[in-house]
Amino acid sequence: MVSSCCQTLLQDKVGYSVIRDYTKESLMRKASLIAMGVACVAGLLGSVGQALAHPHVWVSVRTELVMDGSMVKAIRHHWMFDDAFSAFATQGLDENGDGILSREELQPLAKVNVESLSDYDYFSDLYVKSASDDEDLAFSDPSDYWLTMEKGQLELHFTLPVIKQLDAKAELLLDVYDPSLFVDFSFAQGKNVTLVDGGNNGGKGCSFEVKKPEALDEATMNLLSQIPASQRDIPEDLMKMTATLANQVSLTCK
Repeated sequence: MVSSCCQTLLQDKVGYSVIRDYTKESLMRKASLIAMGVACVAGLLGSVGQALAHPHVWVSVRTELVMDGSMVKAIRHHWMFDDAFSAFATQGLDENGDGILSREELQPLAKVNVESLSDYDYFSDLYVKSASDDEDLAFSDPSDYWLTMEKGQLELHFTLPVIKQLDAKAELLLDVYDPSLFVDFSFAQGKNVTLVDGGNNGGKGCSFEVKKPEALDEATMNLLSQIPASQRDIPEDLMKMTATLANQVSLTCK
């Protein structure tokens, strides 16, 4: 059974969901793989009688830190989305009908998504630990991006060039999270962070530690459960609690 919110969506010829009264150009400019089809995703995830609690989308993260000596040159993210969201986001994209979503078929969607991630600061923050109050974004626009589909799950691959001079001889922190907890980011199991030599023996003498966030208490989760899928933002008092949920990489070089 299609929910009423899903009935307000129209499918265009390349498979993007186009909301009535919005031009295709306007929607594609604002669309995000994370944000599109919010309420419909909740329906796909199986709510009955009540909208599901935040979060509504789950992302498993693998990250590469590209090093130039002890400087961080770029961040390469690999984000795998949950099955239900992947199924929704890829409706109508199999243009040749062969049952396989190729990189070429997914590329227009990848382009829309990475171009709009800036609205959310790429859900990433890289900064010197001792200067955590620095609000300037460390990254320029994403480059070298694409989507793949593996065993029913979409994976977004993109590179964030680092435009700040960030030297890991002073401890650097990389946070990956959504403070509204609409999207639940978590580092993948196993090898989830790697250092890549981008020049000048990049990463040599460097070490890192991955910190995963602690689970929220039952009372906070109960409050989050009352927020409908159609509401992305959460109250400020809850935001203070969810702001502690960053997946964090601590990087230091000798």
